[in-house]
Amino acid sequence: MKKVLILGGSVLQIPLIKTAKKLGLYTIVVDMNEKAEGFKYADEKYYISTIDDEKIIELFKVLKPDGILTAATDLPMRTIAKVGELFNVNTISYDSAINSTDKYQMRNKLDENKVPIPKYYVANTKSEYLDSLEKIDGNKICKPVDSSGSKGVILIENRESAEEAFLYAKKYSKSGKILIEEQMVGNEVSVESITINGKTKVIAITDKITTGSPYFTEMGHSIHSQLPYTIKSQIEQVTIKAIEALDITMGPSHTELIITSEGPKVVEIGARLGGDFITSHLVKYATGIDLLELHLKQSVGYEIEDRFNIKNYGAAIKYFENSNGILRDIIIPDYVYDNENLIEIAITGEFGSEISEVSNSNSRIGHVICSGENSKEALANCERILKDIKIEID
Repeated sequence: MKKVLILGGSVLQIPLIKTAKKLGLYTIVVDMNEKAEGFKYADEKYYISTIDDEKIIELFKVLKPDGILTAATDLPMRTIAKVGELFNVNTISYDSAINSTDKYQMRNKLDENKVPIPKYYVANTKSEYLDSLEKIDGNKICKPVDSSGSKGVILIENRESAEEAFLYAKKYSKSGKILIEEQMVGNEVSVESITINGKTKVIAITDKITTGSPYFTEMGHSIHSQLPYTIKSQIEQVTIKAIEALDITMGPSHTELIITSEGPKVVEIGARLGGDFITSHLVKYATGIDLLELHLKQSVGYEIEDRFNIKNYGAAIKYFENSNGILRDIIIPDYVYDNENLIEIAITGEFGSEISEVSNSNSRIGHVICSGENSKEALANCERILKDIKIEID
């Protein structure tokens, strides 16, 4: 029996863990949270941080698994790449891991390879940050170079809000570095793809719904994109060029773009499975392609085909709207579960805890996932169910 080491045991990794079990793989899960929900599905578990290189390398040396991977999280990719190079298992290179997890490095590589991106600068200090603001016209986006889930991302509309934005972004930056870039305006999409032997295949383009300014947190996704064919073709071309620029030669990628008046421009690329249940649920239901299964097989050394029969159904996720206060209850009528288009309802907020308006992915309190004949119908199904759910906040 082949063994796989999965970094992360949170709710977002559970579909990956379950898929590994379904494939008959002996599944080892590591997470520093001893209460991580994914542990109950694992064959073996260890309480280790997913970014503790030394401990994970030692664990890999002892257990000798056939592969190592994660889902929906960026920084563990550096550890995974180190293990891959040390033990000759199938992962991206360490250089590619750095380029896809450090937003400044990413921008540099994309710029070098003439991939369309916004104008950008990096700052270590407040004075560098203020100088950078003067070099970009119009509104700016400020973000940490090494965070994910929209944490630390904020819009700067005027000089008065600049200092507050700097402190907010700095709070979420592990390295202390801040990226400042021009605000791109247009529809936002993400692209789910997989690279096999250096050749990238786009599986799905996802339309996004965000909170808008100032935090731009994602509140919904739907597949397949409703954008015109010509725009989707441009998105695919830019995505593939971006993945090649970062030298990602194997595995899944999650690429975010904004369709500006000048065409699609790259926001970020994650050299990993997409989060927010996009890859685990939406891609699977809308396209018939199980990217989790493909990535697991690829990681433990199985050959996988690079030809896909992509179906054209619809799937969508919508997150609950929050307000400030104490979360007392979320009431879901029983009849909601009889809806044939309902895939999943989940509550992630803790009753009795203080919640606030959504400013990053961690502040969301629940979601609904639905299918449909197309993405528009799937999204409408989510919205109909959300109307029947009552959220009690004091």
